[in-house]
Amino acid sequence: MQKKLVQSSLALTAATALGLGGAFAASPAVADNGPQKLNVQSDAAVQKTLDKASGVNAYGAKNGKLTIGVEKADKTTKKLEQDFSNVKVVEGVKELKAYAGNDLVGGAGYLVKAGEGGGACSTGFSGWDADGKPIVLTAGHCAKIINEQSGEFEGDTTVDETEQPSTAPAVGGEGFKQTGLGVIGSWGYNKFGGELVPPGSDAQPNDDDIDFAVINVDASKYNVKTGVTDWSTAGDDDLAAKLATDITKVGAHSEGTVQKAGRTTGLTENETWTAYNEQFDFVNVSGRFVHGFGVKAPSGKPFSAPGDSGGGVFQGDTAVGVISGGGPAEDENGQEIDFSWVADLDYSLEKSGQSISFTDPNEEPPGDDEAEADASAAADGEDADASAAAEGDDANASDNADADAKEADASSAAEGDDAEASADADGAEADASAAADGDNADASSSADGKDDKADSDADGDEKPEAPKVGDQTVVEGGKITGKAAPNADVKLTWKPAGDAQAGSAQAQAAPAEGSVTVKTDADGNFSTEAPAEAGEYAYSATVTANGQTSEATNFTVTVRAAEAERKLTVEPKEIAASDFVKEDKGVQITAEGFEEGEKVTLKVVDGPEGVKDYEMTQTANAEGVVGFSIYGTSASNPEAYLGKYDVQVTGANDTEDEEALTGSFQVVADEDGNGGGNDGDDNGNDDGNGDGGGSDLPRTGAELTGLAAGAGLLLVGGAAVVLTMRRKKNN
Repeated sequence: MQKKLVQSSLALTAATALGLGGAFAASPAVADNGPQKLNVQSDAAVQKTLDKASGVNAYGAKNGKLTIGVEKADKTTKKLEQDFSNVKVVEGVKELKAYAGNDLVGGAGYLVKAGEGGGACSTGFSGWDADGKPIVLTAGHCAKIINEQSGEFEGDTTVDETEQPSTAPAVGGEGFKQTGLGVIGSWGYNKFGGELVPPGSDAQPNDDDIDFAVINVDASKYNVKTGVTDWSTAGDDDLAAKLATDITKVGAHSEGTVQKAGRTTGLTENETWTAYNEQFDFVNVSGRFVHGFGVKAPSGKPFSAPGDSGGGVFQGDTAVGVISGGGPAEDENGQEIDFSWVADLDYSLEKSGQSISFTDPNEEPPGDDEAEADASAAADGEDADASAAAEGDDANASDNADADAKEADASSAAEGDDAEASADADGAEADASAAADGDNADASSSADGKDDKADSDADGDEKPEAPKVGDQTVVEGGKITGKAAPNADVKLTWKPAGDAQAGSAQAQAAPAEGSVTVKTDADGNFSTEAPAEAGEYAYSATVTANGQTSEATNFTVTVRAAEAERKLTVEPKEIAASDFVKEDKGVQITAEGFEEGEKVTLKVVDGPEGVKDYEMTQTANAEGVVGFSIYGTSASNPEAYLGKYDVQVTGANDTEDEEALTGSFQVVADEDGNGGGNDGDDNGNDDGNGDGGGSDLPRTGAELTGLAAGAGLLLVGGAAVVLTMRRKKNN
């Protein structure tokens, strides 16, 4: 069955010469019959209400109520409580300050460079990414050079060295002293909030407003460890010597006690601010909204302080967040407190598309060490001659051979057969020093029956180390990589471990179950094709060198479905103004090739004179398709929309090397246009989706008051344009 896609519609309201007041005149009148009840389940209703408030620093729509936090409420904001029975305005909610500036900074002691200056922040959590590479999680604002006066970004900082623990403020030092171990690595990902919120603005947050960054660690200089330090061993400059906890997973916080480690205040423990967290999801941190939760501490004894930014916040062995900002505040009882805002880690990872594992992919699996097995022991527990030493004792049939598994006495029992020092175990005549499996051998021959001399190099008989290969995530038909002995044969076997389904495979890809042998290069690297079908596979790998086979390394390969080709369809590309103002016509924009559930944003980046950038967001369906509808609602003045509009579409999971999808359409005078194609019967509904499985897209064009994607206004000449999430000021 083909799934239907509910389109989000962008309504352009023309109200020439009316300005904003005239634009709002199109809204339906509300009878003055006392307070109404706001539908907090409707994003449109919530955003429209938030638009009427000024200086919003926090808000939350929970338990059927909308709570708006402002530093000081004006008359319009206070009136919202009179208009709606389930709207509450909380005064005294101030904008928080990020632990940045000269403290713009680094981890459980790390430093950053910002031009000629720099700062210090705290590491959050260490682990490995999906490719098995070492990473550190921290706060996104640590990666930004922020103008102290304007709050604007002036570029990214550069990751520097770790900070010497014994000099850190957490133990009474001045800090900012390098350890001399070298640069930690480089920024792999970073994001600090969204658009800058000017003072007094009524701008609103986006879902992906997070304060989160990933440092790609230079493995040649640092080893990552998954624990969180308790700072008690800082005097020895070894924070890993004693841990507060070992982190094993990421999870949502629970209201109650939380702990934090950071380079300024060390290890601290306080309670989450439950009353605050029940009301607010986003807080304004240094002019940018950040999703998270609050922690309160007694005044003068803060949970965090400048320089703790990025520090890990945890409950037991669960990583729940990194420090974003904080400052003095007043709790619900009027008491002065120190307030910290924590960027919640599970939310940040989801919105950023990043991941972390706390299992070392390079750790060798436990196993027996065959090199220590004694050659004179009876193999497989069979009888051995009394002269053979069992369980690693020295054995001597005709000489004093070393019984350390590198050399073996001729009287050793091999391959599980009975042997005596003076008899051939297979019934053939043999010298007393013959090997038990019938092969002639020197008295010092190896226990596996090979014709090695007593003085031969025993290293050639050692089993090679097991291949080094960790859990991996690849796309269908991608490459699985690992490392083993140079110029050796590696055998890999696999079978579905979970939801993988056997089926038709790509020509170059491995089937859903089987085995393959590949050869390592001179450096020991090897690779092979991954299975063609998406799912999880249980792999086992062994390496054979010098005639011996290693222990097996077991690992899991997760195969993701190959991404669909991204595509943008704009239909029609040219439309007459009279058609553009008809709800059942307009312009249909369909974007394909995204992930199911991914937030996809449409931006109109250029338009007729007077049009500013604006955007709206919708969620991709199961086929990775999302649709937008743009039309005008002021049929009395269609000429207000004349001109060309450039659009671009991006996904929340886009990587840095993925470019936005772009397209355009033009609204023309009736005598110049094509009337919107075929009178709108099929336009943008059956044909406008291209051929990517997005047909049956119902058109849900909305008036100014009914837009599901959000509210906010922007002037287009004399017209009003519906926006998403926040209002942008015109110059």
